[in-house]
Amino acid sequence: MVEERRKHKRLKGKEGAFAVFPRDDELLVLGNIIDISMGGVCVRYLSTEKLNPDCRRIKLFGSNDIFIHLDQMDCNIVHDKDVSPGALDQLDARMCGVRFYNMSSRQADMLREFIHHFSLKENINQLA
Repeated sequence: MVEERRKHKRLKGKEGAFAVFPRDDELLVLGNIIDISMGGVCVRYLSTEKLNPDCRRIKLFGSNDIFIHLDQMDCNIVHDKDVSPGALDQLDARMCGVRFYNMSSRQADMLREFIHHFSLKENINQLA
């Protein structure tokens, strides 16, 4: 069994929770939030290629009974991998892990509120 080394508890994302990776060419990469914590997020998205490892910003938004939008969070791409079950023409299902950094106290408060509304309350490690 692998020992959990994360500093923050990961929670499974609810339906309606999304992440957007802005790109210089004005196209957006949109994905579903798989899990989230105060330290980062795991996102599943469709694309023809990996995210640019130099990507340094992410936007989070969610809409169910409330709409919350966190704009321009500083981040690092930790991993990005193909998780396609098979060939889907030219689009691959991909999963990436993102670490947040340089959060202002306002962003941290908004992230807590986002996690409160757009995550399941069980620790992701308990779901496995």
